[in-house]
Order: sequence, then C-alpha cells, then structure tokens
Amino acid sequence: MTLVCFDTETTGLDVQKEHIIQLSLVKFDTDTWQTIDQRDWYILPEGPFTIPAEAEAVHHISKSFLLENGVSLRSVYDDFIAFTRGCDFLSYNGNGYDAPILHYNLQRLGLTFDFEGRTWYDALLLERIHTTGMVDENGEKVHNNLTAAYTRYYGHPFEGAHNSFDDVMATIEVFKAQVAAHGWEWAQRDEFGFICFDRWLTKKGNYFYLTQGAHKGESIESMMRFDPSYLEWIIDKCQWTDDQTRDIIGPYLGRKKSTPVTHNPSPVTPKTPSPVTPKTPSRGKKRSKGTISDADLSLF
Repeated sequence: MTLVCFDTETTGLDVQKEHIIQLSLVKFDTDTWQTIDQRDWYILPEGPFTIPAEAEAVHHISKSFLLENGVSLRSVYDDFIAFTRGCDFLSYNGNGYDAPILHYNLQRLGLTFDFEGRTWYDALLLERIHTTGMVDENGEKVHNNLTAAYTRYYGHPFEGAHNSFDDVMATIEVFKAQVAAHGWEWAQRDEFGFICFDRWLTKKGNYFYLTQGAHKGESIESMMRFDPSYLEWIIDKCQWTDDQTRDIIGPYLGRKKSTPVTHNPSPVTPKTPSPVTPKTPSRGKKRSKGTISDADLSLF
C-alpha cells in the first residue's frame, strides 16, 4: 500500500484563521517502508500575516525567511493535487489539526481538495490507544507527543522536531513500530474515514460523537435524548462551528442542510446505539473561537 505522510508548520493554533508556512509530504510503500517521493515547501501566505514570537521559537521559521524563500500555496496546488491523487494519508494529529488547517487555507484561496473517500491514519490516536492506562516511573500518565512516542519505540528522541519534514519522517517510523507491534488490523479505525474541519465531531461506525466541550464523548443520538439544546447552541451560537458540522447535526434537529456537502450524515433515526448514562445538561465554560480540549497541545 502507498501512503502519503504529511505535516505542517503554522503561524498559530486556530485552524480557521492561521496560515500554513511549511507543508511537507512523503509518499512511501508500507510493504517496504521505503520513500517513493517527497515534497517540502516553505509557504509564503498571501496577504498580511504575522508569526508570533512564541510560534517562531518553536519552528524557527521567520517572516523574513519566508519572504526570501517561500512559495505561495496557490503555486504548488497543482503539484499537491497530483502528488496525493489516489492516496490515503498518515499524520501525527493531522486529523485533529493539520487536515483542518489545510482545508481552511485552501478554502481562503478558493481552492478545493477531496477529503472524502480516503483513509486518514493518525498515529497520535493510535498511540493514545496503545498507552491507555500506562504511567511513567513517577506514576504520571505517559506523554503522547511525537518525540515521546518516537523515544518510546527507539530509545532516543529524533532530531529536528518542529520541522515538518523531520516530523513526517519520525511519524512514519512511529507508525511502522505501531503496526509491527499490533498489526494492520489494529490500526484500522472507523474515525480514520472522516475529517471534521472545525473539530467538533468524530465518526465511529455510523455514529457521530462530540470531541470537545461539556459533553465530550457523547453521541448526537444521546444528546438528542437528554440535551438537544446543546446541539442547537453548537450550530446556532458557537463562533467557530463550520457548515460541515451544521449539515451533520442539523437533520437531527429537523433543519435543512445549509450548503451542499459531499459527506452523508447518518440518518436522523438510526438504530439505537449502546445505552448511555445521562449527564446533567451543561454548556460548560464559554470557549474562544478555535480552541479545543486537547488536540492542540504540545504535540512534540
């Protein structure tokens, strides 16, 4: 099988607002784990942009460097499409971050990419499953950032963390170790067929589940039973909710789709999932646009 492993460096964490400033892709063969082809672009955003000092301190990409060496995302778009045509993807937290920010960066330029019909392997999700319940020598929950995962498998950290090309190569090595330890069947997950651009939802089988907020982990079906008003808040009041999420949740609330979409939301009345224990309805604390509970934090 051929996969494309990808990673980005960006101007910040808000997937809907920030700019990609480095985009790296490596196409490889999962039978031999050998590289087939690769791309590594420093991206100069179109229009005004800033790189906060705290972001530059992490990836060491300055605005002056981009002005001298960067290329526009628009200029490499055709190559990107050709390079990834027909391929499934691998990343480390790409499902939670890199794929959504790629979507919004392309969308701002009036460009499109077919996210549907692909498998999006995410080695971070697999590592979280692998380390469930594990603690370190101090009795603390083990870290699952890329450096920690790589060190766990290979006994030493990798060089070049926070350069997206080096992160891609490290991700391939982590994924290789995961598959060797647990097998390909273990690495197949329902969530790997769906990307939520605003990061509100994940899909397991035929059901969508909330990935953040006061009711993280609840299915839309269970929310309809004990707190449909929370779903109304998500699609009517939450500042960063995307039309994709509105079009998935809306039919449960008797709403029409806001825009044409390529994915197919679950029917409004699917078979009943496993029983859930209702929680006390709560909207929780007000969240700023673009925040998420854990996918953004310290991933290297």
